[in-house]
Amino acid sequence: IQKQNEKISLVNFPELKSITEVTDPWIVTFDTASRGPDRPVVFSKLSDWTLNSNDSIRYYSGTALYKSDFTLGKSYTAGNLYLDIGPVNGMARVKLNGKDAGGLWTFPWKVDISALAKEGENKIEIEIVNTWVNRLIGDTKLPVNKRRTWCFVNPFKPDSPLTPSGMIGPVQIF
Repeated sequence: IQKQNEKISLVNFPELKSITEVTDPWIVTFDTASRGPDRPVVFSKLSDWTLNSNDSIRYYSGTALYKSDFTLGKSYTAGNLYLDIGPVNGMARVKLNGKDAGGLWTFPWKVDISALAKEGENKIEIEIVNTWVNRLIGDTKLPVNKRRTWCFVNPFKPDSPLTPSGMIGPVQIF
């Protein structure tokens, strides 16, 4: 029985306390077969691909691999540990120290890394996959003989709004 002045918790997930944030630059590799940049790109700050000045990123559709690392200090004690990658526009697959940590495609954008994390340096890889909408829009801006995408009915025009894509962050350890 609930007392009259008692507060009821309406939170489905316990409040977590951030241990660290992944602030090292992210090395992002896009698939060149999907018209991504020829070389890996350094993102010093995570951002929406559609805001990038490089059209190979702005109109990119496909899978991109993000790589970075973070350090868990001596104060780290083994236990429940979660990686929160922030909102993703698409789907994500997470690896920590070369081992699969799981996939994410919806809120709360967290994956349990308790069994994979270690004291000291940890290497993180996150594959992000978006839809092909931005490539369809980007291709409408090209001459027909330069387009790589085609669909029977293309509802997109050169001025159609792009779909936010990529990993926005922040990426935090809880």
